Amino acid sequence: MKDENRLKNIFWTLSDFYDFDIFNFSLKPEDSYEAALLGYAARYLDFYVLDDFFKKYVNSLNNKKDLWEISKLVLKNIFSKEMILERPGTLDFKKDHDEEILKNLNRRKIIMTTELKIGHIRKERGQYPKVQKVLVEMLGEIYNFKERDTFKYLDFLRYIFKKYFHVNKDLPHDTEESYEEFKKEAKSNSTSKKNSPYQRKNFKDNTFLERYNIESAEFTFFNDDFRDINVIEDAPVNKFGDKNIYKALVKRYGIEKIKRHTADRISQEISTGIHEEIKFFFPVGEFENKSSYYAQEELGNYSDNLHFYENNKLQNSRAIRELAGVIKNSLLKESEDEILKSTSGRIVPSEIWKTRELNEDRIFEKINRKDSNEIFVDILLDSSASQNERKEILATETYIIAEALTSLNIKTRVFSYNNFYNYLIIKKYRDYNDPRIKNKDIFKYSPSGSNRDGLAIKFMRHLVSKNRDARRFLIVLTDGLPFDEIDIGIVGASKTPGENYKDEEAVMDTSKEVLLTRLKGINTFGVFTGEEAESMNIKKIYGNDYAYITDIARFHKVVGIFLKTYANKIE
Repeated sequence: MKDENRLKNIFWTLSDFYDFDIFNFSLKPEDSYEAALLGYAARYLDFYVLDDFFKKYVNSLNNKKDLWEISKLVLKNIFSKEMILERPGTLDFKKDHDEEILKNLNRRKIIMTTELKIGHIRKERGQYPKVQKVLVEMLGEIYNFKERDTFKYLDFLRYIFKKYFHVNKDLPHDTEESYEEFKKEAKSNSTSKKNSPYQRKNFKDNTFLERYNIESAEFTFFNDDFRDINVIEDAPVNKFGDKNIYKALVKRYGIEKIKRHTADRISQEISTGIHEEIKFFFPVGEFENKSSYYAQEELGNYSDNLHFYENNKLQNSRAIRELAGVIKNSLLKESEDEILKSTSGRIVPSEIWKTRELNEDRIFEKINRKDSNEIFVDILLDSSASQNERKEILATETYIIAEALTSLNIKTRVFSYNNFYNYLIIKKYRDYNDPRIKNKDIFKYSPSGSNRDGLAIKFMRHLVSKNRDARRFLIVLTDGLPFDEIDIGIVGASKTPGENYKDEEAVMDTSKEVLLTRLKGINTFGVFTGEEAESMNIKKIYGNDYAYITDIARFHKVVGIFLKTYANKIE
């Protein structure tokens, strides 16, 4: 399965076009080479105009995939050699790409576009293409086309489509007049900047264009935790690339309400070792442009998640009551109110005689109220893209847990985490002292990006360890695969700060942070939702204190079992 985040990073690195999501473009990359090629091409061609062309004339056709592949082959022919000269690291991408295509030579039946690609590779290598006669002429025309102009490229595609696909009933039935009108409008609305979108009809405030952007009151929980760290006041991101990344963060995740220097203080304190140069970003769920694509996407996710919960409201309400009962009868068993004899309080008439006869002055009853104020539960949700397919269930299950805990007045806090370039995104859905109504913010859960589990757990340890003399719990929901690749290996690219976080090194780092968290007296438990192949990772990280669940709808039950087991240990 292709890693979309890695391919996006490659595209952005080659194009420096951070406000464009290549996976919302008609021509999507299938591997690192295609991501690099499209990124390089985006420096010369207007990808917004190209996408309009494909949407208008290609994407509704049954044979659209063939036409997309031919379109990418033309780009390869135009830009590949120059890209490799400028970015030598992309040569390895191309070799892997070509070898994957050449594997098809052993197949009895090869589809037309694959045969065309094989022919192009052979021609590049100075070999005879060995393709069907009908493809020889097309391949020759593609090989000779080198224009870098947006409209000449579209003219050529249209010419190829009409000439070689004219017998196909799926051919777009556009007229010369229609296409010329399209070009005229596109040219008149284009700006001098190649990568700036032109205004489309029927869209207000560029809302539609926002879907091409990067993917992907101040926080009260900081208190005084990081006040003593020395830092240069208000350190705005000063590198051009960093500025672009930060702007993309704001567009993708919304604004921060803490000062940048506060977030930088946290980075200085926590981002050490393999996490050095990883920054923190704390969005509050508010967007500068409330009608932007990502603002609407977050509203859509909230609506989807809430709708999923409401569709099973009776079942979910029962789950909340059952979980609350489990917690009350286990974790809170020693917190039940006691009635004690006292020298003050409510007088007990039947005990009055003891004052005169026995000189006993404890003839009153006093209720010794034991509440749950000394219990703190933190829930940390992996919000990487791997959780996307189950986001509604995860949001519902987390809401059930939060409702059960807060109904018993247990201090409950819920966060999610994911990574974007060299930033760890921390979202807070509710804090310890928030009213129960805040639990609904959990339905804003929107997975994206990668995950640097060790740093997220280290961050939580620094927060939770402030609650001294309390029983503290940290429940981490994870896919069991800590992975955050920053350096994508392109020679000549301006390197994004930070080290790659993957494979055994990432697993061992996460394991270390879990151990250090437990040594602080924080009861840490992992709930694993990933593939069975990654289950060994979760055992290395959490030891025996984890649960592997194939049915995420059991999340709240697993949490109940964990809390009950802990209560039994301390009896």
